[in-house]
This record gives sequence, structure tokens and C-alpha cells, in this order.
Amino acid sequence: MAQLVERTARLEISPPVAAPSATLDAAIARASPSEAAEAAPSITLDVDAIAQAIEATGYCVVDDALGKTHAEQLGAACRAVKKAPATIQEGTDRVNDARRRDDSVAFLKDSTAPAVQKHRAAMEGLRLRLNDLLHLKTDACSFMCACYKAGASGYVKHRDSAPTKPSGRKLTAIYYLNPSWHSKAAGELRLWDACGAVRLLEPRNDRLVVFRSSLEHEVLSTKIDRLALTTWFFNRLELGLELIKEKRDAKQDLFECERGCGFRGPFADVEKHEEACKYVA
Repeated sequence: MAQLVERTARLEISPPVAAPSATLDAAIARASPSEAAEAAPSITLDVDAIAQAIEATGYCVVDDALGKTHAEQLGAACRAVKKAPATIQEGTDRVNDARRRDDSVAFLKDSTAPAVQKHRAAMEGLRLRLNDLLHLKTDACSFMCACYKAGASGYVKHRDSAPTKPSGRKLTAIYYLNPSWHSKAAGELRLWDACGAVRLLEPRNDRLVVFRSSLEHEVLSTKIDRLALTTWFFNRLELGLELIKEKRDAKQDLFECERGCGFRGPFADVEKHEEACKYVA
């Protein structure tokens, strides 16, 4: 049975002694027939306790979360997917910079692998339940597997979403797929929680870490290959508004000369141009 293993600053959660009343079974039943079929046998998580931990410190860790068989099958599916070097967001641009991030990634939107479909159904069920318990207003999930090769330097401190509104990504759920991981393998997730504490979380096989996407975190250097599947629970509209805000903050919106000469550019450039523009329609 899944176990909540992290003791939070203001809340201690013991492993449940019986199957909790709040499980993913009902939520999975609301998924599509094909997803529901792939999800059998059903995956059970203590979602109420997960929500309580997130409310208290912004994150939660669950060991033995989805079962060794699921982890084995999902790990094989993720290893088989073709990956590309990951990028880092700079303003509204995406750039490759191995000094700051040196993993390879693949988004699993179109994957038909049974293990991936089962994981999608489980995470969608978790999203629906946490939506209710945490009032998240999310309406979608996205999935990305990431592999750091042995010797990789990791991923520098960052956030998955803005700490201010609008903020599209609400929760980040990372599921680790590392059956060979051991205490000297490193590759931990360092997380700055909502209480100001720094947490060092090991990427153990079948471990699920769920945290608010606005929390700062980083991936440390690993000595063995390190694999994880990340799910983001997000709101489509707010994600679009967040991108628009980033463009405006970066002054990447284009405006036109009011005289109609056809000049376009950032507002500051257009304003300077209009001072000298002699165009007459």
C-alpha cells in the first residue's frame, strides 16, 4: 500500500492501515473506457492525506505509490521513447543550455503504450480529486518523461510556473522510475517548500512527489541513469494568460505606427519612430 513518507513541518501523516475512502477508483471510472480498462487493477492513493500535506507545506511524498509492476512497465515504455535534449525557457524563448539543464525529454501526448495510458488515467483521477480538495480549477494534464544520463549535472533551481497570477500550472507530480537507485547514486530533487524549509528527496523507484508548481526546485547531479515521468495539472486559460503576460513583460508584443506607414515593433520602438515619422496617408 502506498505510504506517505515525508513528515511536514505542521502535519504528520501516518501510513493508512486500510484502503482509504478517498481513492482513485471513482475518478478512474470517469475516464474514457479505454483508459479505465488500462487502469485495472485500480490504483489506490490516500488523496485526502496528499491534499492535507500540500495545504500544509506545498508538497507531499508517497512511497510504493503505484506498485512495482506499474513502475517496471512504465519505465520500460519511457526508456523506449525517442527523446531530445531538453530546453530552458528564457522569457518567451526556448534555448538549449547543457550547463543549466542536461536531460533528454519526450512528451507523451500521443503514446499508446498500455503502461502510459494507465498512468494517464491514474494522474487524471488524482487531478480530479485534488481539484475538489484544493480548489485548483485545473482542466488538463500534460506528461513528460525525462532521463538524466550517468554523470549528468542536473537542472538548476527553477519554478514550473509563476508564483503570481496568472499561473497555468498548478501542481507538478513526478513519478520516479529508477529500480537501480541507491543512496550513493545521488540525483536527488532539492525542493524549497512553502514553509521555507529545504527538502532533499531521493528519486526512489515507485515514489511519487506532488508539489505546487510555483515552488522552487532543482535536480542534483546523478551518478547513474535517472528516469522520471512528470505530470503537470494545469488550467488552459491561465496558461495562455501567463504566456501573454510573459510576452508583455519581455516587451515582445508588436505594435504598429499610428500614422499607417507599416512600421511595427515593440511599443518603445514604435513610440520613438512616431516622433520622426513623416508618413502621410
